[in-house]
Amino acid sequence: MKFLVPYDFTPVTRSALDYALAMAKAFDAKVEIFHLIKDESIRPEAETKFAQLIDSLGEDEKKKVFSKIEVGSIFKDISKQADEGDAHLMIMGTHGAHGLQKVFGSHAIKVVKSSNTPFLVTQENGTPRNIKRIVMAVDLAKESVQIVKYASELAKKFGAEIHLTCQPKEDEFLSRQLENNILKARKYLKNQGVHYEVDMLRGAHGLAHEVIEYGKKHDADLFAVVHSSESLIPQFDTFSQDMITNEWGIPVLIMNGNEVAGVRTNYSFISI
Repeated sequence: MKFLVPYDFTPVTRSALDYALAMAKAFDAKVEIFHLIKDESIRPEAETKFAQLIDSLGEDEKKKVFSKIEVGSIFKDISKQADEGDAHLMIMGTHGAHGLQKVFGSHAIKVVKSSNTPFLVTQENGTPRNIKRIVMAVDLAKESVQIVKYASELAKKFGAEIHLTCQPKEDEFLSRQLENNILKARKYLKNQGVHYEVDMLRGAHGLAHEVIEYGKKHDADLFAVVHSSESLIPQFDTFSQDMITNEWGIPVLIMNGNEVAGVRTNYSFISI
C-alpha cells in the first residue's frame, strides 16, 4: 500500500505529510513524497531539501518514506504521478482560498477531477487527528454514495462512526432518489459493521455551509464527499471547493465521481 504526497517544502505540504505518516502507521503503508521541478537545474537544491526533511523524521518514519523528484507541471503531472504509480491515496495540502492558491488552493479541484485516485485534502493549520467521527455528504447523484467505501475503511481502521448528512427535498421523485442513495450507504455500512447515523440538514442554506456547520457542531474529524461536475446540485464545483477550504481546517476525503463507474477500480485500498 502506498500513499502519495505532493510536496513543495511549505508548511501546508508538511501538514499533509504529517497526516500521511499518521495514516501510514495505521495502515502499515509506504509514503512517497514527490516534488515537481521546472527543469533539471533545480534538482540539486530539491535533493538537498529532501535529505534535510527525511533526516528530521523519526527512525520508524524514515523506514516508511521515500522521495521522488520529477520535471513537470503541477496541474498536468500530480494526477499522473498518482495514477501511474498505483497510489492508493493522495494526501494533498491546500493553501486555501488565498496565498499560493494557484498551486494547491482553488485549483485543487482541477487536480481531483483529473485523477482516478481518491484524495485526502488537508489545510496548513491542521494536525493529524485521531479519526473518530466522519461526516459524509449525500446528494441526489448516485455517485455521491461511492465515497462511503473509502470512509468505511477509515472508520473500521480508527474505530470511527459515520454521519450520513443530506438536505430534504420537497419534490417526491427527488426525495425518493435521495432516500435510495441513503439506503445504499446504510446497507454498505451495516454490512461492514460500521456504526453510523443519518441526519437530515435543515436545507435553509447551501449544502456546503450546512455540512460544514454540522461537522463543527459534532466535532467531525473528517469530511467525506464526491466531486461530480454532473451532480444534480448546481455549482458542485463550488461545493467541493468550499468543503476542502472549510474555515475549521477539517480534512476532506474526496474523489472524482465522474471516474467512479469507470474501468479503473483496482487502486482502491479496499475491495470494491
